[in-house]
Amino acid sequence: MNESQPILRPIDPHAVRIPMRSGLLPCLYIPIAARNLNAIETYVGRICSQLARNSPNRAVLVEAHQPENPDVRLPIWDLPEAAILHAPRQVWVHVDFDAYRPAYMRAFPDFPLTDLVLDHILNRRVARLKGFEYLRIVPITRGANSSHGALSEDWTVEYHSSPAMEAKNRASPALVQYADLADITKMLNRKGGGSVMDEVNEAQRLVRLPDEPG
Repeated sequence: MNESQPILRPIDPHAVRIPMRSGLLPCLYIPIAARNLNAIETYVGRICSQLARNSPNRAVLVEAHQPENPDVRLPIWDLPEAAILHAPRQVWVHVDFDAYRPAYMRAFPDFPLTDLVLDHILNRRVARLKGFEYLRIVPITRGANSSHGALSEDWTVEYHSSPAMEAKNRASPALVQYADLADITKMLNRKGGGSVMDEVNEAQRLVRLPDEPG
């Protein structure tokens, strides 16, 4: 294949349960975690540069494969913030790497990070329990970051720490994890949380086809 031709991103068939459970169409299958670098290059895109000085493969810039064409009937694609979901250039970091802010600034030196935080879309403790070595990071506001925080993540860590889930995660053939609706809400820089995840429920409207029942 000519290198100038875009590679259509394949979908990991073993990883689709999470987005399907959120009612997401394939155009919203967004990789947020990967087992290793090979998984990134297969299901995310080409690793084009190293971002961590003197620390090979701790932070990488990825040129993403061409995603599924967006279903323009979904309201989410009308949002300017949705451009980040399938960003053509993405920063991925090792789960144990901490210096991701300077790494991100090397990738995007002109991006204004002053009032933003960089966050792993998937919690690092959860990623370790599930066997994912690499995570995508995105810039979001502190309010969006804190509202998706501790309580649900603590519950998820406890859930995946059980012997049954440890065995299930070890046996899983999935090489990536795709975002669920809560993850997408976070990437859109919208607040989540609340007793019934009000903002996430509102986000359902964004990913529902017009003829689907409310």
